[in-house]
Amino acid sequence: MATRVALVTGGTDGIGRAVALRLARDGNRVLLVGRDRERGERALAALRAAAPAAAHCFLPADLSLLAEVARLAGEVARRSERLDAAVFCAGVLSTVPEWTHEGLERTLALNYLSRYLLARRLLPALAASPAGRLVLVANAGRYRDTLDLDDLQHRSGRPGMRVAGRTQFANDLLAVELAERLRGTNVVVTCVYPGVVRTSVWRNARGLPPLVRAAASGLAGLVGRDPDEAARTPAFLAGDRLRTGGFYGPKVRPLPIPARALRPERRLALWNASEALVRGHLPAAGQAARPA
Repeated sequence: MATRVALVTGGTDGIGRAVALRLARDGNRVLLVGRDRERGERALAALRAAAPAAAHCFLPADLSLLAEVARLAGEVARRSERLDAAVFCAGVLSTVPEWTHEGLERTLALNYLSRYLLARRLLPALAASPAGRLVLVANAGRYRDTLDLDDLQHRSGRPGMRVAGRTQFANDLLAVELAERLRGTNVVVTCVYPGVVRTSVWRNARGLPPLVRAAASGLAGLVGRDPDEAARTPAFLAGDRLRTGGFYGPKVRPLPIPARALRPERRLALWNASEALVRGHLPAAGQAARPA
């Protein structure tokens, strides 16, 4: 059998790096995505040490910018003739809204909108795989619906956990909507809550006071899972053994999908709003919305 090819965003640190290593050890060729070139080269060296035979590569990109996401999608197509799995791990915890030079709220762009655009661009390749897998590492049903579709860029919103929380709920809606649109294809869509993990997410949180960041980071270090353990579920879901999608928690445990994420009118409204924002970065209007 040909070597499976897996893309991992946020793959230079934390859960993403651990997922990439697990996939490499399982025999996958890994396309590693991250913003920091130095950390990317170190992660790439670890992949090559774990599986020297595979032509792993590092693809630098700032996923808070849609132009970078579109460029990355084109680079993936140039680097590999096939794509079997995409695991989206890149994200940020922020309690303050910030806006990129593209006019988009940074947390929304990085945690959600980049995933929507990248999924749309990669779906034809995933659908061509015998067992395409799309894995969203988020919070899988743990956040309530705080999305304001009339103010997606949070121009009128206040600082607080809603800045990040609304993007996590957006991932819930995206996972359910994609699964519905891809029904009958070879692509399985899953959304994962990895649990509390010993990563730099709290230490690098934006908007929290230094003492709060330090306390939260210390607590996660005490009670959190090791990144390699947390990577077990998304790495398994990126393989070809699972046949049905859904929401999952630690140890590949299925989670119930909350009713708020199943509302078709809410899913469609977010989908349409997202498409309007990324339309200029899609190959053609409507392309890859639902592979044949």
